[in-house]
Amino acid sequence: MSNKIFSDKKEYYSKSNVSLTREIPERYDQWNKDTILDRTKDLSNELCQIFAKPDIKSEEAEDIAGEHTINEEVDVTGKKPVRITLNDRDYLIDSWRSALIIFLNYVWAIDSRNFEKIRQDDSLDMKLFSHFNRPAVLANNIRVETNHSATTIIAIISKIADLCDISDQVKYTIK
Repeated sequence: MSNKIFSDKKEYYSKSNVSLTREIPERYDQWNKDTILDRTKDLSNELCQIFAKPDIKSEEAEDIAGEHTINEEVDVTGKKPVRITLNDRDYLIDSWRSALIIFLNYVWAIDSRNFEKIRQDDSLDMKLFSHFNRPAVLANNIRVETNHSATTIIAIISKIADLCDISDQVKYTIK
């Protein structure tokens, strides 16, 4: 029916077993841009009534300011860190980068063999010790990559804390 004129289509449509198609010759004497737009609007409204948008109340963003353990699942994207706490000692920080540097210096200070554990983990080795974009030099003169998102830095710190069995000693505070 695609290339036939509307008057030929009307008879065919009136015998259709699809009620939506039968309505076309009943409602329209001609088939043009205006009638197509009218029908589209009617069908759209009908669909919106059948599949109504759920009434979802917007929830306010959860306030996550304050202290968190390193293994706590918190979305830190866009949040500013103010402190990292390592074995009950507070270190003031102004960036996630500084949190990573202070943490890695702490890990080295408590046991230099921890860096061997870190280097043996392929994902940590790749994230920290190769592909330098914004490296930092630690107290032990080892270069590490620090150009990571807040979420990635928290994940790195968490994974290292688990590897070194010090997760219970690591907390951070965000505002």
